[in-house]
Amino acid sequence: MKNSFIYEAFHDREKALRCFYSKDATPSPHFHRCIEMLYITRGKAEGVVDGRNIFAEKDDIVFARKCAVHSYLPCPHYGKLVLIVKEAYEDDFAPYLETGTLPPLMSDKAFNRTLFSDFLRLYRVRESESFLVKKGLINIIFGKLFSHYPREKATPSPNLSTIVSVLGYIDDHFEEQITLDSIAAEFGYNKYYFSRLFNTYIGDSLNGYINMVRVNNVIARAKKKESGNLSQIIFDCGFDSMTTFYRNYSRFYDKPPTEILRTEF
Repeated sequence: MKNSFIYEAFHDREKALRCFYSKDATPSPHFHRCIEMLYITRGKAEGVVDGRNIFAEKDDIVFARKCAVHSYLPCPHYGKLVLIVKEAYEDDFAPYLETGTLPPLMSDKAFNRTLFSDFLRLYRVRESESFLVKKGLINIIFGKLFSHYPREKATPSPNLSTIVSVLGYIDDHFEEQITLDSIAAEFGYNKYYFSRLFNTYIGDSLNGYINMVRVNNVIARAKKKESGNLSQIIFDCGFDSMTTFYRNYSRFYDKPPTEILRTEF
């Protein structure tokens, strides 16, 4: 994909704690409202977290604070243990994150290896396990990280909660005909102020971002072949014509749709 980033609403809608192995990468810049940590288990990972380039190797830990834009390039023979933590588990260490953040790349491998068993315990914990047990394991990990790695200054983001709500709204309503007037009214803003605010955070116009979400949903649905042919999927995702779809598709992708989908429509 080209420039711009998306809000991954599904992370925020999932259960409050997830710990899983993954070898997939998300090259598109994205963010969500939960903390994400990667423990690199093999190979090397390359990406951008909170505006900083990171090159992580085995036994490095990558940290993406809430609402930090991040992306990871696909790398061969690369694996990670992913930890997703939401607010239900944060109250004990949240004050530490109000005035600073952990570094995006924590690369003291010898120290990190002492934490790996704690990550594994979370990975192996049963779904039915007590909330307090899971929270205790989370606190152990964060307590050790805060005691070892110096916190870094986090840039404050006024109005970010509003923007996140707006992006969540777009994620839920992209199939509809959303306009600047309608969404500014929905959130109680003057449309001109709202337009500037949105562009400041997202780096794209409201209409441009909505169409990016639609393009991504067209591709996702076409890959899954959920419904009909390509043209039907395009119209179902909120585009009013094939021309509008292809014009917006070319803004975000360099390759033709058939190459992205690796199939013939």
